[in-house]
Amino acid sequence: MPLPLTDVPVDLRALRAAHQETERTGPPDGLRIGIMASYTADPVVPYLATALGGAYGRPDFHVAPYNQIIQECLAPDSGSARADLDVVVVSQRLEELEDGAWTTGLTAVAEAARQAAERWGATLVAVLPGLPAADPLGVAGDCWSDGRTAAAAAVREAMRTTLTDRPNVHLVDLEAVLRSLGATKAHHPTLFQVAKVPYREEVYHHLGARIAHVLRLRTGDTRHAAALDLRGLADAEDVDGLGGVLRWLSAAGVPSYALGGLDAVTAWRDLVTSDPTAPARLSDWFFDDRDLDAQVRDLAAEAGLTERDVALLQRRDDHLIVTVRTAHGRRAEEVDLGADAAAWPSRLAAAGIFDRLPVPGAPGRAAARGDETVPEAVGGLSLASFIAGLGVEADFRAARAGDLAKINDMLVASKEFTLGVPVPPVTVEAASADDRVLLLGSVRDRLGDLGPSVVLSLARHGSDCVVEAFVISCPAMGKDVEVQAMREIAAHAQAMGADRIVAEYRDTGRNHAAIDFLRSPAAGGTAETPDGALLDLLVRAETSDTEAVTTS
Repeated sequence: MPLPLTDVPVDLRALRAAHQETERTGPPDGLRIGIMASYTADPVVPYLATALGGAYGRPDFHVAPYNQIIQECLAPDSGSARADLDVVVVSQRLEELEDGAWTTGLTAVAEAARQAAERWGATLVAVLPGLPAADPLGVAGDCWSDGRTAAAAAVREAMRTTLTDRPNVHLVDLEAVLRSLGATKAHHPTLFQVAKVPYREEVYHHLGARIAHVLRLRTGDTRHAAALDLRGLADAEDVDGLGGVLRWLSAAGVPSYALGGLDAVTAWRDLVTSDPTAPARLSDWFFDDRDLDAQVRDLAAEAGLTERDVALLQRRDDHLIVTVRTAHGRRAEEVDLGADAAAWPSRLAAAGIFDRLPVPGAPGRAAARGDETVPEAVGGLSLASFIAGLGVEADFRAARAGDLAKINDMLVASKEFTLGVPVPPVTVEAASADDRVLLLGSVRDRLGDLGPSVVLSLARHGSDCVVEAFVISCPAMGKDVEVQAMREIAAHAQAMGADRIVAEYRDTGRNHAAIDFLRSPAAGGTAETPDGALLDLLVRAETSDTEAVTTS
């Protein structure tokens, strides 16, 4: 499937609707694709799924909580580790890394992702981050060799060097998408502030298409030859434009053939006159009374190819149209390269019709020039050392009246680390009740202040301390904040005079991080107070008949 051109309008709503309709057809039967990103990546799912076009069946997606890449890769019981993934997509933005430590941070992410994919037996598709949208120094930053843009370019190449020439590892460049769309059409600062969605829908569309393109190339879904139909060339501009296309195909190493009827001989002569090197760039040419389909079929047979391996380029209605017969039983697709003959070569390149994946171990282009360097080995990274290096601090305090709007928003918006049991909006009266405790936790680490990140709501029921709400925001997850929060719960349960802590959950399909933590050895059926005292912990799943099933 060719890549969509960024200047051709696409009905994104229709693509999302098509994906939703496909989701209703039954359980997935294709690849298990995991997506880990430092930002909210869910919007890429429908575009990646539709762009795959059935190449691997209907894919099943596992989207990890945002900004949890290292934790997902290193924790043996993370959601991604347990998802039995076939493909791992990893996208780390530079903006979410510590300033001044981009190279260390991005290289650590890349290496952790590579090792995780290898352990899981999955293919890694790593997304090279885009350049930051703005430089604090403005135009002056252009003058600094170690400025923000220069540093971003250097760290991108460090990541490319870390991952290049690895088996089952592929790269997709987000910057290519951002650049082609333009900054104003790519970035969405307001939505990022609200939902950690940094890009507009068009970016997710084209990023999904590029990821799917790489995965389809793995199945051999590319074209190996080009047939240039000289019928219909109207003037010297058309001839020059087709000559430019032929030069691009030659530079790309694509075998090319010129075709036409006997009346196309004149156009052939004009092409040779315009570019005397044209015959040398062609594998062969045919001008006879056979119809076009027969010519394409015969040249494919002579070249040892199938008709599907040959892309046909024709001028129709003043436009250059590329027709490709796709794999997997789908109908032929057409790419309109437009009426501007001078732009045909660049638009043909952007469509990715003749793209090929590099072969691991084969000499790269840099090696052919003699300037290839060997990447330095990256030291091992453990989850414990990663968390320790973050310097995480969490402070808990009783909620105030001014906190209730933020608390209620977190209770509704949090999907990943939550008990899943609906909680009514917290009122001032409920927050100040004698038999209840409402806590708000603020978290900070070496990378910055995460602000209010934890909500704990506790109620005394007889001799039990019931955890009504246990919410942690995504940026604070996977940093041992869960353990600190459990100690706070235990301390307040002890202060209530409770003998036991009870946590009831509802499996929403997305809150496995909370459920898994409560079932884990870190909880272990007991909760430890900050002074070392232990209280029994009962974790149970909510059932439809309001009875509970004990799980630990």
